[in-house]
Amino acid sequence: MRIVADIFTAVRLVFAAFIVYAGLQYGVQAFGAVAGVFLLGWTLDTLDGHLARADTKRSPSWLGSHEREVDAVMVVAGFVYLTLIGIVPAWLSIGYLALATLLLIRFRSKAVLTLLEAPLVLLMVATAFVLEPLWGWLYVAWGLGALLLDWRRARVRLGILWEDAQRLRERLAKGNTEGTEEL
Repeated sequence: MRIVADIFTAVRLVFAAFIVYAGLQYGVQAFGAVAGVFLLGWTLDTLDGHLARADTKRSPSWLGSHEREVDAVMVVAGFVYLTLIGIVPAWLSIGYLALATLLLIRFRSKAVLTLLEAPLVLLMVATAFVLEPLWGWLYVAWGLGALLLDWRRARVRLGILWEDAQRLRERLAKGNTEGTEEL
């Protein structure tokens, strides 16, 4: 099961490369394909998590240990695509990514990473509603379906983020900005 989970994670890196390539090569005309690949990438993310957790006998592989970084690459690829097609001005994209990088280097927190990623993911959904509304509705349906089918895991993830945010808040109150939980 771990091998399949790792393959799903690796495929998401290929998807991220495709998303940027599509922006460079085809621009806004590729939005439908990009939206589909983006949604398929998040589906593989959900599946690889289930497969990895089901394999209790082995420790995570290198790729499995860096799965969160692969998630971030997918999110950034979508943001870069939106920049390449003119939805996001280049100066804003560069500034946001530079600020995000500095914040992550300084705080090394899953809560900070999630807060930085959320607007980028939501921007892709909002863009879908403008450019190809069917994809916007598919994103919403997918999100609701994932939440309904896996609400326990969603609660666990929210709990982890909440705890990480609390630890970060405590460290900031003490003037310590060293990381809370490893990304």
